[in-house]
Amino acid sequence: MKRLSVVTAFVLLAINCTVIAGEPSAQAVFDQLKALKGDWRSTSGKTSVQYTLIANESSIVETWTMSPTRQSMTVYTMDGKRIIATHYCPQGNAPRLELTRTAPDGTHYFEFMDGANLQEAGGSHEHAFWVRVESPDSISRNETYIANGAVYDPKKDVGSTESFVRVR
Repeated sequence: MKRLSVVTAFVLLAINCTVIAGEPSAQAVFDQLKALKGDWRSTSGKTSVQYTLIANESSIVETWTMSPTRQSMTVYTMDGKRIIATHYCPQGNAPRLELTRTAPDGTHYFEFMDGANLQEAGGSHEHAFWVRVESPDSISRNETYIANGAVYDPKKDVGSTESFVRVR
């Protein structure tokens, strides 16, 4: 009986630790993203990304330069206990995405909530993305774009992944 009590206590402790150690809070993810501050380039050499902190470090601005005439920007902000990312696209639209989960490998998943200027037929918008901090000097990022008005299918709409290294 004593052995059963010890085993039961151990199991309850393990379950409690698992719940406590679950997904990180949105604030913890936001703080991890803030640490990306600086300049990055894709390992393919095609894209550069700059992370800056604005508004007393309450917002993270992610500026993408794909060519001298093509840029986009994503602004991350806390909204209570969640993170909202607003993506300002060269197509002129601005989808808003929300952090929906963090996988055990540290991948942070953002999914579409709503947005502005998404009514243009023939256009597309960022509907989902994920980012994973591989190390302090290496990240991976995947973006999924779908046609405006299309139904998102996460099994079919998988996006493309790029790796980035810190420049400074």
